[in-house]
Amino acid sequence: MKNSCHKQEYDVRRLQKHLLDILTEVVRVCEELGIDYFIMGGTALGAVRHGGFIPWDDDLDIGMRREDYEKFLAGAQAHLRSDLFLQTYQTEPNSPFYFAKVRKDNTKFIEKYCRKLDIHAGIYIDIFPYDALPDDKKERMKHYRRMKYMLNLYIAKCVTGTSVHYRGIKKLIYGCIRHTLHILMLPVPKRFLYRQTDRMMRKYNDNPSQYLGYGGQPKVQVPRADVIEPAKITFENLTVKCPQKIEEYLTYNYGDYKKLPPVEERKGHVPWLVEYER
Repeated sequence: MKNSCHKQEYDVRRLQKHLLDILTEVVRVCEELGIDYFIMGGTALGAVRHGGFIPWDDDLDIGMRREDYEKFLAGAQAHLRSDLFLQTYQTEPNSPFYFAKVRKDNTKFIEKYCRKLDIHAGIYIDIFPYDALPDDKKERMKHYRRMKYMLNLYIAKCVTGTSVHYRGIKKLIYGCIRHTLHILMLPVPKRFLYRQTDRMMRKYNDNPSQYLGYGGQPKVQVPRADVIEPAKITFENLTVKCPQKIEEYLTYNYGDYKKLPPVEERKGHVPWLVEYER
């Protein structure tokens, strides 16, 4: 038996317990395989500010240096619990994501823009590969723009909607852009777009640069030195790895990260459908 909830009518804390269960298993596998990782973004913010999840957060993000990420993709599925699925382009070609997800069987967490995709749609945590960035700030920002461009083409090949919840005229404009890109990408093989995106992501990996980052997101970059030997922090009832100097990382990402956002901004992904196993 399952409980189903549409749109925002779901128990966030119950969802977070599933996310924590997946994270606990991923941490176990990483320790077993000698793989380093670090919590990132809102997950890192929640660990410092709340001792775990941000109360309204409905996702969980971890990062890995590229070499650890590749090791995880190669070996994790054989070590994960049988009810967990490592979703990548290689394991599920219909997936619209460049990064990896670990999804839980017999559950669902579906955002509206993914509702028509024939993929494993279980509750998940995200795992992002972190690649080298140019040391020169101007070149770094150019590289971010190029990566964002390639990621947008790749995602538009797969879906017409977006996970970003714009409102009003912004929603209309962004929706038109994504739909137009989707039509333009119809004749382009997805495999080609994936390879081009992957090549762009790895472009600077032969250089011992100061910073690592993911995709077209400048505010998730992290000093390489801070994740070569990650620190440890408590997240809910679990000890997990995080960047060294995590307060500096959060300040770079969020400014005054100790200050709560306005009530109207306290929301997560706004899923289209959530189902829990019973």
